[in-house]
Amino acid sequence: MASTTFENTVSAVSSLLHTPIVEKQDVKTELNYWAPRKNRQETVDFTQPGGELRFQELEALQDTKTVLIRDVRGNMSDYTLEKNGFQYVIHEFSGVDDWSDEEIVKTVHIPEAEKLVQKMTGAARCFTFTHRIRNLSTDPAMGAENRAPAQSVHTDFSAAGALHHLENIIPDPAERKSLLHGRVMAINLWRPLKPIQKDPLTVCDWASVNHGTDCIAFRMLFPHGWNELGKVQFSEMHNWCYLADQMPNEALIFKQFDSGADDSVTLPHSAFVDPRYTDCGPRESIEIKMFVFVP
Repeated sequence: MASTTFENTVSAVSSLLHTPIVEKQDVKTELNYWAPRKNRQETVDFTQPGGELRFQELEALQDTKTVLIRDVRGNMSDYTLEKNGFQYVIHEFSGVDDWSDEEIVKTVHIPEAEKLVQKMTGAARCFTFTHRIRNLSTDPAMGAENRAPAQSVHTDFSAAGALHHLENIIPDPAERKSLLHGRVMAINLWRPLKPIQKDPLTVCDWASVNHGTDCIAFRMLFPHGWNELGKVQFSEMHNWCYLADQMPNEALIFKQFDSGADDSVTLPHSAFVDPRYTDCGPRESIEIKMFVFVP
């Protein structure tokens, strides 16, 4: 028995010695927050004169902060969708030769993404409502300022914005009521189409976010309706994470709404400048956004 115990110990130590050590690539960089304000909600009415000017004024009120963004490579499993609001997963997917082929993306890639999220969350149904591809063949102007990755801290939805968007995509009240009996989440799946260096995506561990003080609802009124996203104010408590040199088979799954969590929390995120890779080619990525329904 003693010999067996000793052999097991030696084997375990040997395994540890041969485990490759991951060199962390933490990045000190700047993120653009919204400037501090007392109002917990801002509204821009594009149906009224001056709406566009008001929007530009609010967008200009940035509060640029230097932050440390921690590399999670080597300890990806420490962060989970349930605990931190995001999770990196290894996910092999069918090859897509032409990302401009919407039919292939919709019939092959998106169903695979939904299946992955369904497995992770135990959802009975996943409903993709939009996707965005940044790729030279599909987005020839993506290097221009107005098409570049969003380098401001934001959330895609406020709680009210998520539920309102759900009304728009599932207009039948009876069906919507049935789905709302369970847990509802808005989840994004983001992955690179080639290894990421320039403009990587960072996410803020939602355990480090006080949604009552850090997040501001930003509502925009249009002739056809309204939507509401989230702007974020700086806090020393924020814990920013990313995956260095993220590969296409390393998918990032993160929440933008969760009816089963305190405050229906949403996850702040942003692209950021890695000073080491400013001269690299444009980022190429796909982001799939879906509502997830768990009984």
